[in-house]
Amino acid sequence: MKLVLVLSAALALSPPVAFAQRAKNPSALIKEGERLYQAGKYREAADVLKKAHEAQPNPRLIFNIAVSLENAGDLREALSWYQQYVGNTEGTDPALLKRSARSIDKLRLLIDKETQAQASADAERLKLQEEAEAARRRAEEEQLATKRAEEENERQRQAELARALKSYQRQKIAAFAVGGVAVVGVGTGVLFGLQARDERKKFDEARTDDTKQTFSDNTKSKALLADIGFGVGLVGAITAIILYPKDGPPAEGEMRLTLAPRGTGAGLEVSF
Repeated sequence: MKLVLVLSAALALSPPVAFAQRAKNPSALIKEGERLYQAGKYREAADVLKKAHEAQPNPRLIFNIAVSLENAGDLREALSWYQQYVGNTEGTDPALLKRSARSIDKLRLLIDKETQAQASADAERLKLQEEAEAARRRAEEEQLATKRAEEENERQRQAELARALKSYQRQKIAAFAVGGVAVVGVGTGVLFGLQARDERKKFDEARTDDTKQTFSDNTKSKALLADIGFGVGLVGAITAIILYPKDGPPAEGEMRLTLAPRGTGAGLEVSF
């Protein structure tokens, strides 16, 4: 869209302005604006034409400013200047009024589309932000769940270690207790064995049949008790050996080699 010609006669009929107080007169500013517009510098052209309009107002300058701003892509400000031109009651041109009305309709349509596009972009950006926030929350929840799982695993490992230590201590205590029974049994067997030997000597020294029978019965009973004591001692000793833990107390992270059933090789046992 080309700029409309601003006649010098029209400027001359406009309200007088003290041009001497300005660095450039309106005519020079208009020419400068035309040059910038033709060079494609629409924003600069609009700024210069605004100065010309301030120096000596003219409706055609308002129209030219609107055209320059429209070409510069500043749709909202261009719409405002077109509306200023249409709102003027004097000095307007019917053809320019018609062009301004069409431009106003076009700019409103473009601005509506731009507004809708901006709203869609804002909605998409908000959606992406919400998705990013949801992803961040999920990541935090997963990290928290992982941390809780690690803490639960650690608690279970500590509980397993405590149970293993308690089991080890129980086995050790049981082995010592059975070992004590074995010692008592052996001691009892020795005691009654000695008593049986003494009764045997008395049997050999006895002279009467009644006395010999008495000592014989005593010898047998003592010998039986000695055998029972030695049997208890033997069984207790074997049981204590079986019960006593073959390895030391379990330690956290300890790995032990154990024999698997025949034909399956060896296996690993890990204590946590």
